Amino acid sequence: MLKYVFIFISPIVALLSACSDQYNIMGNSSVPTYDGNVLYLKVMSGGAPAMAYDSAEVVHGKFGFEGIIDTVCMAQLYMGTSRLLPIVLESGDIQINFTDTEQTVRGGTLNERLYKFLNENARLQNEIQNNTHNMARLIMSGATPAAHLRIERRNEELQDRLDKLWTDFISENSDNVLGPLYFMEYTLQYVYPVITPQIEKIIRHAPESFLSNPDVQSYLRDARFNMRLMQGDF
Repeated sequence: MLKYVFIFISPIVALLSACSDQYNIMGNSSVPTYDGNVLYLKVMSGGAPAMAYDSAEVVHGKFGFEGIIDTVCMAQLYMGTSRLLPIVLESGDIQINFTDTEQTVRGGTLNERLYKFLNENARLQNEIQNNTHNMARLIMSGATPAAHLRIERRNEELQDRLDKLWTDFISENSDNVLGPLYFMEYTLQYVYPVITPQIEKIIRHAPESFLSNPDVQSYLRDARFNMRLMQGDF
């Protein structure tokens, strides 16, 4: 049974185009403690430490970033050493909103895709957690085996939907910065690199730009070696 806990991993830079584009990010915050603090957009190239790409101070609940990018890249928004949210630096207007209960990002083709995925992932995670709590309550109350079975089947269904959400998202974004990044996060569920039917399906239809990503290449190389070991080919 698969289970995912979304972890904001270090951002990576990936090439999408050779031309320069301008990004414009406007932000609003209703969180009082954010006022007067500096926010940083940080990206990382290869294995280098995350570096500040842009910065902005929150003044009366407002902040903004703008600049020129040569390549579309994945970034993280930081306040001090705290990571707040992931964001794709891409051409166009992007709106960020912070409240005491949620963080939202609107605008930009890839950001819209990313946050649609993140929101659905969070919804399914919550449903799985609630279902697990229901199972625990049933056990404590001495419910019948049939009731346990219904909860277990529901959990399996939710896990299958979560798995499909991830694999579809990776495949649909295998030609841009999101695909390799979330492929590597998807593989964190495994103790060591392996090639599952889901991973085989992803790479079978992936473009060369995805397969030639250094992180993806490294994972697949190790996974194929491990699969040969398990099959006794050595």
